[in-house]
Amino acid sequence: MTDAPATTASDRSAPPARAPQRHVGIDAARGLAIVGMIAAHVIPRFSDAELIVDGRPSILFAVLAGLSLGLLTPTRAAATPGDARAARRGARAALATRALLLMVLGLWLWTLPTNIAIILDAYGLMFLLMVPLLFANRVVLAVVGAGVLALGPLLVSLTEPLPPFSVFSGASPIDRAADLVRDPVVVLADAFLTGYYPALLWLPLLCAGLIATRSDLTSTMTRLLMVTLGLAASLVGYGAAVFLPSVSAEAHAVTPAELLGSGGLAIAIIGGALLLLDSPGSFARASRIVLAPLIAIGRMPLTVYTLHVLLIALATEAFGIGPAGAYASPDGWWMLAALLVISAAVALIAMRRGARGPLELALARVTAAVAAPRRRRDAGAGPGTGTGTDARTGADARTVAD
Repeated sequence: MTDAPATTASDRSAPPARAPQRHVGIDAARGLAIVGMIAAHVIPRFSDAELIVDGRPSILFAVLAGLSLGLLTPTRAAATPGDARAARRGARAALATRALLLMVLGLWLWTLPTNIAIILDAYGLMFLLMVPLLFANRVVLAVVGAGVLALGPLLVSLTEPLPPFSVFSGASPIDRAADLVRDPVVVLADAFLTGYYPALLWLPLLCAGLIATRSDLTSTMTRLLMVTLGLAASLVGYGAAVFLPSVSAEAHAVTPAELLGSGGLAIAIIGGALLLLDSPGSFARASRIVLAPLIAIGRMPLTVYTLHVLLIALATEAFGIGPAGAYASPDGWWMLAALLVISAAVALIAMRRGARGPLELALARVTAAVAAPRRRRDAGAGPGTGTGTDARTGADARTVAD
């Protein structure tokens, strides 16, 4: 855990911080996204047919990323306008730092022989795009999200003259840098528009998650609206693909129909998880017990995601099993069972001890170390210029790294 900063005069004059609240439903949804991605990587495939775990878990992960951004923002009212500006600068610096660290980790995981399309570097790039929108209100977020969703097909069409480009598993950072130098437009188009996880086109997913956080996740009405509107958006997206032959909502098609279909489903899942697990009563308590492994995985997703990539690489190199997408039956089912048991065991032990995942903790400490000098400079700029943020803000890796 991170030590709380010393109390300053501005802290004493500021209103009390809200007590940090952990939403168990968010942990469960995050755990579901991780489990879904693990399944997508190792389930045996007998044809090219799309599976339910294709694409949808990563989109759920992206919506949760946007939702987590709202949990990152300062939770204490600033004593002065200077405090507010300092708090926002600190939060943006923390987010940018986390984004860069995730990109570094993701690029390293790409070097392993797993055949997995690593999401972490794209995840970091999405966070960088969200830095200017971190404190935007719901109207601005909705306009930006809708604008990108509407203009997405046009932007993608502009890339059609470009030669095809694909990142391959096992590519070293030197290979990636060489590609960027050789064909910068092609590489950037892949990262932002045409790749497996196009950072710009997925911006509406993060905006939707951030809008949900801005709408008070503790409210039953908010949760019901998430389920209702999410299902409605999903029906529109998938319905368009069913009734309009020219429209595709396939996994990783990166079309408005896919984003509405899978993104709406993701929002509905999160709202449903909050209703199920964050409500009072014996049924919610029993549900939390039954879903404890999923909740535990959702509390240390960065560690579990990285661990499963490392184990797949080990199985591929040491035992010739795999790589991802190439598991035969029953090897794939055994691998899925092993990965889920190991992940759940590690996560449950950590949760029982009240510990954070090792990567979550490391990310938090590095981010805090980078952001601390900025906070000290802001605090020293004059009277009443402390950040006024909750002690957990910018230091709890689960809000962003998870």
